[in-house]
Amino acid sequence: MKLLLFSDNHRDREAVKIIIGQNPGLTHYISLGDSEMREQELIELGVYGVKGNYPFEPKFPESLTMDFFGLKVYLTHGHLNSVKLGLTSLLNHCLYNDVNIACFGHTHRWMLKEIDGILFINPGSLSRTRMLSEATYALLEINDESITAQIKSLTGDIIEEYNKKR
Repeated sequence: MKLLLFSDNHRDREAVKIIIGQNPGLTHYISLGDSEMREQELIELGVYGVKGNYPFEPKFPESLTMDFFGLKVYLTHGHLNSVKLGLTSLLNHCLYNDVNIACFGHTHRWMLKEIDGILFINPGSLSRTRMLSEATYALLEINDESITAQIKSLTGDIIEEYNKKR
């Protein structure tokens, strides 16, 4: 099972099409919010996910929890967990709900970090990046044997990678 995760593209439809084109045939294409695209546009591209904090968001849920190969993956934009102030609220949610992987956006900064056995993935932003970083997205692959996550640039270069045997 392989997921493409992106966030904060803020109406940049071309960037979404580019990353989907670079990664055809994946299991899921997921927006972690602030796409500012119409729900129908995203669905036509095979994208679903969660809504962000912008008023023009699709009618997606605030968060989703999915099970892949016995692992709980939590998807959220992050604004309701105040991720710009740190990961404490999101970490507590994950610990309380036995979440193994938390995927979020909102900060416009990519992250791959394990805390207390929970993998935190922020794909960064496809537009309006912060701290002079480039446009980024994430790939997450889960199978019976391992968990692999990558942060990739819009040009397809791997910026950071996470690998863990299960």
